Amino acid sequence: MCQKIILIGIIKDMKISIITKITQLNVILSVTKNLILFLILLSLPSLTFAQNGISKLEDAYKNINDISGSFTQTSYIKDLDKIQQFKGRFFIKGDKIRWQYTGEHSQTIYINKKTLIVYDKKRKQAIQSEFNEEKYGQLPLALLGRMADLKKDFEVTEKSENTILLIPKSKMGNIKTIEVRIADGDFPVKSMKVLDASANTIKIDFSNVKINTNLKDSIFKFTPKKDDTVLKY
Repeated sequence: MCQKIILIGIIKDMKISIITKITQLNVILSVTKNLILFLILLSLPSLTFAQNGISKLEDAYKNINDISGSFTQTSYIKDLDKIQQFKGRFFIKGDKIRWQYTGEHSQTIYINKKTLIVYDKKRKQAIQSEFNEEKYGQLPLALLGRMADLKKDFEVTEKSENTILLIPKSKMGNIKTIEVRIADGDFPVKSMKVLDASANTIKIDFSNVKINTNLKDSIFKFTPKKDDTVLKY
């Protein structure tokens, strides 16, 4: 009888020990699960923002028929250690672009599908050539026409809270990276900065931007004057 009582006591102690271990294991598993969940949540903001930044650009462009506004271009030439600044107006409608510098360096650039015309008013001279991927490094504003489908043309990563970095999937002149700052409002691009393979940079800041104002096609058509010279290459 005494042995039976001792055996029952041992069994009870074993049950208590097993239950205690199971309880401890459940606590450990619960803590581990919560820790993993916490670490996942910590990583979500950057992933979410990068996706939101891409979506914001692409979604905005889906509703844009035409764009017009002002720009300030700051160019840095590394070999000369020289900074130049230009200002002007720009107009975009589909695959047509007019990019007009004002002030001392007065030039107007027309892009119509595959045709590029650079008109110098002072020299009364226009240079016409084919527009292709190689020209993007010289004419970064034309990149605004490539924002509708970012993932198609670029590898996209987040650089900071309101900046995404674009790396061309195929060669675009000598462009290495394009840094795009996201803006609030109907037009989602605040500025963009182009870095080329020689470490030169072109930064363009946009202001007074308007969308869907029904720009006339005539704005994008170059008509030379009688005393203008047109050179074709």
